[in-house]
Amino acid sequence: MPMYIFYPCLDDGSATSFEAYELEDDAAARERAELVLESHASAVQVRVWRDGVALAPLGRTPPPRRSSPSSEGESEGA
Repeated sequence: MPMYIFYPCLDDGSATSFEAYELEDDAAARERAELVLESHASAVQVRVWRDGVALAPLGRTPPPRRSSPSSEGESEGA
């Protein structure tokens, strides 16, 4: 089984730690990356490496944007 290394990273790109797992495939690694991201509250993304090859990072889904009450009527009457 391939070795996957997960690096939870702060907004500035620095890794706070790492976790390594032997996993069945990339799909299992993606699931694990989601768990790693959930367990590191300060991380904004998890960078994943498989046997020395970088895979696509997994980032947090931004919360839905809400329009502020002050901006709702700004374009009216202008």
